[in-house]
Amino acid sequence: MLKLFTHYRSVSAHRVRIALNYKGVAYESIFTDLDGATAARQRYLDVNPQGLIPALWVEDDLIISQSSAILEYLEERYPERPLLHGDIDLRARIRSFAQIAIADTHPLNNLRVLRYLRDEMDVAYEQRRAWFEHWIDMAFKPMESLLAARPAEARSGYCFSARPSLADVCLVPQVAMAERYRVNLSAYPLIRGVYRACMTQGAFQSAAPDTQRDRE
Repeated sequence: MLKLFTHYRSVSAHRVRIALNYKGVAYESIFTDLDGATAARQRYLDVNPQGLIPALWVEDDLIISQSSAILEYLEERYPERPLLHGDIDLRARIRSFAQIAIADTHPLNNLRVLRYLRDEMDVAYEQRRAWFEHWIDMAFKPMESLLAARPAEARSGYCFSARPSLADVCLVPQVAMAERYRVNLSAYPLIRGVYRACMTQGAFQSAAPDTQRDRE
C-alpha cells in the first residue's frame, strides 16, 4: 500500500490527497509534524532530504517528493479516472490553470516563506498579511478570467469539464487556505462556484484539512 507523508496544513499534501481519493487509490497517511522533536524531524529528512511535505512512499527504493511529480505519477499509474482528460487542447488548458497554483502562488505563500518573513526579516503581521493576500489576488484574478473565458459547453460545475480535473485538484486547496485565513473572495464568484461544486464530492470532502486526524 502507498504511504503518504502528510500534514493537514500542507496545501501540497491537500492536492495529493484529493487525487488519491478521486482515483480510489488506497493509501496510508503518515502524519508528519515538521515542528516536532529533532529525532522525528531527522527521520523525515531520511525519507525526503528536502524536508518538505508531501512525500509518497511507493516502495523502499521509490519515494517521490514534490506534489506535481506525485500527481503525474498517479495519473500515469492509475489512468482509469483521469485528471487530465479531453483532447490535447483541453489538457493544455488544465495544465496551465493548475500551474498558476502549483508554480506561481503556493511557493510564495507557503508556511516556510511566511515564517522566514516573520522570524528572519522581522516583517510585521500586517505586512505579512498584505503579502499573503497580494499573491492570492495575483493568482485568483487570472484564474477567474480563464474560467470566464471558457466556451459555453465547458461551463459545468467544475473548472473545464463536467467532471473534476487537475485544475480543480489544484484550485481547491488554494481556496481552502484563503478561507482559513479569512481572505475576502467576493471578487471571484466563478472560483467560489467551482469550489462549492468540488466540495459536494466525497474525494474532496475527505481530503479537506479539517477532516485530517492530525487536525485534532
